[in-house]
Amino acid sequence: MAGRATIAGAVAASLPVAIGLWVALRHGLPPIAAQPMLFALQCAGAVVLLALVPGIEAVAHERLFHRSIDPLAGADSPRLIVNQRYIQNTLEQLAVLLPGLFLLAQYEPDLRLVAATAILWTLGRWAWWVGYHIHPLWRGLGVYSMFLGMAVLLWGVGRFGFELAGWAGVAALLGPFALIELWLFRVLRR
Repeated sequence: MAGRATIAGAVAASLPVAIGLWVALRHGLPPIAAQPMLFALQCAGAVVLLALVPGIEAVAHERLFHRSIDPLAGADSPRLIVNQRYIQNTLEQLAVLLPGLFLLAQYEPDLRLVAATAILWTLGRWAWWVGYHIHPLWRGLGVYSMFLGMAVLLWGVGRFGFELAGWAGVAALLGPFALIELWLFRVLRR
């Protein structure tokens, strides 16, 4: 239970800061005049370069310069294991964020929202990584990036559903996801 409280505390501490930063970025960035899909692709490239590639490089450099050069020798340091978990989690979160960025660019004419989301998500991944290195429970400092990616994807898919069939389309696309989430919460809380 103490572990959940630590993660919840880290999330609670970082969430207001993240929301404030997102609002500041959204209103503080200059207007962006670009082709929406190209801009989303550019943001996606920047996110991958800044959030995923450093983790890959951290693992590669440690393997090159330390005993863990043989990945089957069992010589992986805790630092290397955290970096590997960061890569895995970031890959999972990219699968949620990237389509959301494209949908946001498609449906939202103010591309500052796309830029603010990409920047804040990247900062959240860094906070998750640094927090994990401090202590695994402190990865909660960057958990807001997971919420952000999910929120953008849900919003974009909801807009797509509305475009297809109004509120029935929203329900048809988001309803099954909501039911799965409810089922998971019920089953996993036992």
